[in-house]
Amino acid sequence: MKNLNPNNLRNHILDMVYDKKSGHIGGSFSICELISYLYSNYGLIKYNKLILSKGHAVPAIYAVLYELGVINSLDSFREIDSKLQGHPDKTRMPEIHATTGSLGQGLSIAIGHALASKLYGKNNKVFCIMGDGEMQEGQVWEAFMLAPKYNLYNLICFIDYNKAQGDGMVENILDLYNLYDKIKSFGWEVFKVDGHNIDEIKAAAELPWGAPKCIIMNTIKGKGVSFMEGNNDWHSKIPSEEEYKLAKKELNESN
Repeated sequence: MKNLNPNNLRNHILDMVYDKKSGHIGGSFSICELISYLYSNYGLIKYNKLILSKGHAVPAIYAVLYELGVINSLDSFREIDSKLQGHPDKTRMPEIHATTGSLGQGLSIAIGHALASKLYGKNNKVFCIMGDGEMQEGQVWEAFMLAPKYNLYNLICFIDYNKAQGDGMVENILDLYNLYDKIKSFGWEVFKVDGHNIDEIKAAAELPWGAPKCIIMNTIKGKGVSFMEGNNDWHSKIPSEEEYKLAKKELNESN
């Protein structure tokens, strides 16, 4: 299985958004280490499932599929009738496991997949990537309460805690909701990691567990490009030609 480079993914994301003058750079950049780890280790094309609840970050998945040779071009990103829509669309791409983008629904979808796998005796895993802004949705908390009831030990939820969303900065959800303790109190195994450290992600994900697992990832929106990092203007901002060239330079130097 190919070991993916997070900054290669960021390069592709930057190219797609700049070329089409549309898309979400900040929240796609913040999950590149996680996406690289999952697709490098878990056979997500054919076996295990990934539900991208924060569907606007789908350029990161398209970048992976391009790196793996599953798709041969990213040129049709966000074009009408393209497979590469601005949010995941499983009706257009069999490699996409759920159509998402209406925030707050992804964990419920992941629970459905995990429960079905368990009922049919399958040994596959289901991963769900959520954004921190989604934690404001009631459906999310109903899903957190439900998963332990069915002992969904095949489910891992990742929270991309990049501290920003489309309409502004997210309050400190770790304190606001006492997030770690609350999710743990529902019966989940909960971990906090540096979301840009693949070794930490790997250590938390691969620990044996017998209950649903939630990994809260401390991340930086726009990670990888200095003038984008932690700046919520880059939630869906399109870079100018000068910004594009500067970003490409930084990413290539980091590689």
